[in-house]
Amino acid sequence: MRRCTILAQVFAASVLTGCAASPGADQVHLPAPPPSLTQPCDLPVTLPDRAITQGEAETFWGRDRSALRACAGRQKGLADWLAAIASL
Repeated sequence: MRRCTILAQVFAASVLTGCAASPGADQVHLPAPPPSLTQPCDLPVTLPDRAITQGEAETFWGRDRSALRACAGRQKGLADWLAAIASL
């Protein structure tokens, strides 16, 4: 019985020291991500208040698609940056 009490005390002490060594949320300092990765995404093209031609529709669609690709690239870059930080 004495051996179980000693083992329980050693286990409790080891658990408590593990918690004490963990930094709190206010103690973790991550580097800032590169500014090129934190730019806001472009808003969709504002359509005029009239019927648009097929050429205009294709132009607006192309602008929106380009902005979407650029935004997706930044989001992937930010996710990759965060994964690299987390693996340190």
